[in-house]
Amino acid sequence: MIQIGTIKIKDDEFVELKDIIYNSSAISFSDSKKYLLENRLTKRLQELNFNSFKDYIYYLKYNVKKKEEMEILLNLVTINETYFLRERAQMDYMIKTVIPELQAKGKRSIRIWSSASSSGEEAYSMAILLNEAGLLNRMSIEIYASDINTEVLETAKQGIYRSVSFRGVPPQIVDKYFTKDGFSFKLDPLIASQVKFFQGNLLSPLVASKFGKADIIFCRNVLIYFDMEAKIKVIETFHKTLNDPGYLFLGHSETLNKISDKFQMKNFGGGIVYLK
Repeated sequence: MIQIGTIKIKDDEFVELKDIIYNSSAISFSDSKKYLLENRLTKRLQELNFNSFKDYIYYLKYNVKKKEEMEILLNLVTINETYFLRERAQMDYMIKTVIPELQAKGKRSIRIWSSASSSGEEAYSMAILLNEAGLLNRMSIEIYASDINTEVLETAKQGIYRSVSFRGVPPQIVDKYFTKDGFSFKLDPLIASQVKFFQGNLLSPLVASKFGKADIIFCRNVLIYFDMEAKIKVIETFHKTLNDPGYLFLGHSETLNKISDKFQMKNFGGGIVYLK
């Protein structure tokens, strides 16, 4: 009989489990995060009628459903903090400067990749602002959005959000692009149709194979969860995926310092963009 409460993870079990997670996703858990795995995974262990992490690790390694369970595990441990128009200055710079620069170089169509899109707010924010600028009607713009977490991708595809996703968003934007239904907000289908979602692991060099090359990549507040080896792999994938010229936007607390020298850094006042 499984006891109610948190199932404790032993030190050797924690080491083995965090290695399993790292090898599948490049997400690294420090020793101080042991409690986090206990809290997030206890319910799952109870659902499987396990009373120890040793049993769960064996299941992850040898059960015929290990692939499906790994997907569930990653859904449970990945962090998905996002909201509409987050770090808007970067998107405004993309619209007012980057896209005109690409047009001036003869680009007739532009492909944007939101590479860690979580529940879709980032990618949909781009579509909204592009529409506000009148660009969706004037040129061909494709927006692709990926995440390793399949649960948040399903949320993104539904296009239904709660008020917490709109902190700091002007009310006129919410009123124009969302329909309120009780405590939920449904995204305008025309905006929703502008984004193509797919599951993707940034550690895989083939992650962008579903769309090919990109002109602009957003990967914000993701590298902070990777160690140096994983960061180098991900940035190399981005470099290969970007057209020349290409633009890479990272989170405000992230940098390519000591990771890659293949990009030129540009400070545009409201943030930084890396140019290929």
